Amino acid sequence: MIKVKYPLIASTIIATSMLSACGGSSSKTEANNGNGVTEAVNTYKSIECKDMLSASQLTLLTTGSSCGYLSVPEKHAIYGQPASEKKIEIAVIKLASISSDKKADPIVYLQGGPGGNASASIGQVIESNTFIKDRDVYLVDQRGTGYSKPALFCTEYNGEAGTPAQVQACKARLEKSGVDLNAYHSVHNALDFIQLREALQIPEWNVYGISYGTRLATTIMRENSEGIRSVILDGMFPIEVNGMSDTPWATYESLNQIVKNCANTDTCPADDFKDAIEDIIARMHNEGMVAESRVFIQNLLELATEPVIINYLMAVNEDISKYSSAFERLITEQDNEQADNEEAANDETFGAEDMLYNAMGLSTVCAEEYPFLNITALTGANSQGWSASTQLAVNGMFHMGFDKASCQVWNVTPANDIETKAITSNLPVLILNGQNDTQTPAAWGALVAKNMPNAQNMTNPQGGHGQLFAGFSCFDTLADEFLAKPNQAVDASCVSAIPEVSYEGGDEEESANFSFKNNDTSSDTVYMNGVIGSDTLDVMQTLLNKYPQIKTIVMQNVPGSMDDDTNLLASMEIRNRGIATHIPADGMVASGGTDMFLAGVKRTIEPGAKLGVHSWGDDSGKEALDYPRDNQAHTLYLDYYKAIGINTEFYWYTLEAATAKNIHWMTAQEIALYGVLTE
Repeated sequence: MIKVKYPLIASTIIATSMLSACGGSSSKTEANNGNGVTEAVNTYKSIECKDMLSASQLTLLTTGSSCGYLSVPEKHAIYGQPASEKKIEIAVIKLASISSDKKADPIVYLQGGPGGNASASIGQVIESNTFIKDRDVYLVDQRGTGYSKPALFCTEYNGEAGTPAQVQACKARLEKSGVDLNAYHSVHNALDFIQLREALQIPEWNVYGISYGTRLATTIMRENSEGIRSVILDGMFPIEVNGMSDTPWATYESLNQIVKNCANTDTCPADDFKDAIEDIIARMHNEGMVAESRVFIQNLLELATEPVIINYLMAVNEDISKYSSAFERLITEQDNEQADNEEAANDETFGAEDMLYNAMGLSTVCAEEYPFLNITALTGANSQGWSASTQLAVNGMFHMGFDKASCQVWNVTPANDIETKAITSNLPVLILNGQNDTQTPAAWGALVAKNMPNAQNMTNPQGGHGQLFAGFSCFDTLADEFLAKPNQAVDASCVSAIPEVSYEGGDEEESANFSFKNNDTSSDTVYMNGVIGSDTLDVMQTLLNKYPQIKTIVMQNVPGSMDDDTNLLASMEIRNRGIATHIPADGMVASGGTDMFLAGVKRTIEPGAKLGVHSWGDDSGKEALDYPRDNQAHTLYLDYYKAIGINTEFYWYTLEAATAKNIHWMTAQEIALYGVLTE
């Protein structure tokens, strides 16, 4: 699974949704024993980097960097079988440190996936200066990925997942070209790296793995730990966890953490937050939107550390059909806020060569995970407390098209069952976890650490998937200390100073915004999107004072309000200035947004637009209908409707149409009955 923006992982969620020690291991395979011993193939050939890399990547290389290819058997000699005569080529990029005090032991970087290419991380490694400041870094495109030959990806479909027919067509094409898809999984991958160190005559190196790269790192340790000085495992995918059948376990862990993040927030009642998630999923299932509910859950996971998750939940709660568009809008707005010239340049550098080589990923997952479903070291269910609808959705989630149907079609030979067994190691290991990692939960790092007496296990309270190269100076320092003295305990005091994630400010970041079409500020029409917030009145007054020619507000996506007092004041501003309101065919206006729409002196709606109403609730847990009609709780709204000329019967209708947690989309007959439109 792709980590934004860079690393890829092996065992996470999408909706459609691993160690031998110095001196040996009780879990060691017979991969390099017996009649089929794999001798090092010392056929490393240096080439000009211009003959491998893109022009943008070439501009990033440090002085002294180099490139080359290692020739290895497509199938190594394992389990008593001889190596294949056919050779493949593994692409190697050495990023040279320019430090005057460069250490002799380099870093080898193991990308995630499976199916990610390390060469896509050239810019990330150089720009971050995390490792390269005092060590050379070897970026190796694992077999079947990147600049390695052959590179295995399915051109038969776009995106992460294909239909069984598309997957079958991809397999047939690759096999027709001579590729043995049974040779592209972790043990063969690991033996490539073991031979590379020997071919380059590197006495010792340090191994860094991210996500699936941690599983590959531990496989290397199991097969041959010679020459490994230290290991950093970032976002741990344990060999003893099943990357397919344990996907729901990871998802529940993440959903539970999201609720905890809400509980850390003064303005976010955790029980209501969880109820809203479950209610949305149940409503989606009632509409036959089971697959869509999995996309909704995945979107929640993507926003796990972001305060805007509250706005997303609010938007989908208003209209479940917005589960995708609301997410895309929030992501776009965040990207726009964060964009600057440097980041734009980085996107160009990183994006062109960063892709998932899904055929290599399928060969790995379908050989190592699919044959061993439900064989896991994880104990106990963590789905307790989640509704039946939520469990139905979560239990059907798989990772990036690596699902049962795809593996049935891919039909590769199962790996040896050693690929299910935990491994012990005495090597010095630093395990880095993110408490908010929705792909490889922090609990998985703790699981692996139990079998490694010399492991140090650190969890970042604010971390997601991958702690290095993510801007966490504390964890960069931990890595530096560990690499300097891997057999000594690092000073982890900075970790305890990191606060846990909360969603403070989440209800303030996405207030409604107004824009002119094509930035034409002479137009008499503006477009409104977002939730009506405490600043909306000020924003609206500033806009209308600056552009007094404005005569119409087109309400495209206004799912509600966070401040009813401000909403009604802003609505009266529209009425007092004689401004019209309009909802386009693809527009959605609901809740407090409907109140604002009614303020227009001229009100029009195109066919297909949605206008939603519901009751209101207060902090005591009561809803509007819990109060008698003559209670002053109703006065604010009744006075407003009288002021704008709307029959107050409309107010009582909205309270009965839907509860505060639901929404009712008005029919054409209801719109006509209550005089919602002026023409």
